[in-house]
Amino acid sequence: MWRFIENVQEPAKKKAKTRDQQLEAQREYDKTKRDRNFQPSWSKEFPWLTFDNDKKLMFCKVCQKFDTTGTFVNGCNNFRLQSVRIHDKSEGHLRCVGMADNTPSSEGHRTLKLLNSAAHAKLRHLFMNAHFVAKCGRPYTDYVQLCKLDIAKGLDIGSTYLTDKSCQMFISSIADTIRTRQDAKIKASPFISVISDGSTDTSSQEAEIVYVRSSVSGNVYTHFMGIRNVAKADSTNISNAIINVMNDRYGEEWKEKLIGVGTDGASVMLGKKSGVVVKLREHTNRPFIYGIHCSAHRLELAYKDSVNAVNAKWNTHQKCEALLLNLYLFYKLSPLNRSNLKSSFESLGLKVLLPTRVGGTRWLPHTKMALKHLIHGHAAIVQHLEQMQNPADPTHRKESAAKGKNFLKLLKDRQNFIWFHLLMDIVLCLSQVSESIQEANISLADMWNEIESAKTILHKYKTSRLWRC
Repeated sequence: MWRFIENVQEPAKKKAKTRDQQLEAQREYDKTKRDRNFQPSWSKEFPWLTFDNDKKLMFCKVCQKFDTTGTFVNGCNNFRLQSVRIHDKSEGHLRCVGMADNTPSSEGHRTLKLLNSAAHAKLRHLFMNAHFVAKCGRPYTDYVQLCKLDIAKGLDIGSTYLTDKSCQMFISSIADTIRTRQDAKIKASPFISVISDGSTDTSSQEAEIVYVRSSVSGNVYTHFMGIRNVAKADSTNISNAIINVMNDRYGEEWKEKLIGVGTDGASVMLGKKSGVVVKLREHTNRPFIYGIHCSAHRLELAYKDSVNAVNAKWNTHQKCEALLLNLYLFYKLSPLNRSNLKSSFESLGLKVLLPTRVGGTRWLPHTKMALKHLIHGHAAIVQHLEQMQNPADPTHRKESAAKGKNFLKLLKDRQNFIWFHLLMDIVLCLSQVSESIQEANISLADMWNEIESAKTILHKYKTSRLWRC
């Protein structure tokens, strides 16, 4: 054609694409322009194929029954007819189809399945009762009473497995299941750290509690490993207890994953020459294992060192801390004093907040609560203590009146009153840091931000004109 048109040159012919170039162009088109979707007609050709519209994934309902892994078990997003056909002829799919064909479908089988479902429902209630007993640390005999309560409520729990021995068996099965799940997570984790702390059991014997923290796919888990009695709370016995607990669960495998040990700041744990961390390094032949001092415990020690330094100069904190403890015991151990204090709160129209203990497992948050209750109920406590000094009062007791007189003197002291408010501001700031540190999923960055914020607030208190006066 071009030869019949004057002054126009025939354009160059396009070079034919090779097979590889055609495939590459097709792939690029699929990635950037083509939008593939599930076609409902595929389900007619392949009855085993199902589609989850929410997840936008294809599944094989046959393989899901008999297999735990696989593209069409977990969900396939490759919406190609070819991928469906490949799965239809795959060895794993054909094996699952064969197992499905051999599954009994008789009337007797369906009846047995219904019977199993009924038994499963009964056992579910019994396992929940056993789990409650274990979770709350109750005796096995409480399980029997819980079963009687279920029967009284009209629940069908059957007439078997209602004894305390059955409860023990159920709890053992629950524990085995939890251990299996823990083992799977720890084996999947490339590294672990051990957390250990001392405790005293009901028989007043020293014991060591062992936890393990692991990380799988970015998720951090804390697992209770066990508790072991120690004859003496020294580094040798404690390290042996930790090693024995871990060996009983994982043999020698755990040693290859251990990278850190979290403890309190006691020298028996973090001693540089013969502490528990040093002995674990020697036992596992891993000198790089890092010993971590509990951050919440370090914060508590820093707070105590600070108030002790102030107390050495003014002796105010020691008197105030003793007053908090003595007021708590004064009202806790005497129902009469406690009742009269409640009446004092009601007469002043205040919410009843009785004195609480200063110390506790939550450290600073317990101190914050004790200070909050004292400051809130200061007027009610003073009113009650003044009432006790009246010999004509029906509730007057000579011994209690003598204690109350001393408490009253300390509560009315202006310096002590100012110290309580200053301490409340400081503890309120630090207790927030302590509570954040004790959260299960806090990161180092979050912890750093909390500490820096607290330092800024405390610096403002230090330079404030109110507290400098």
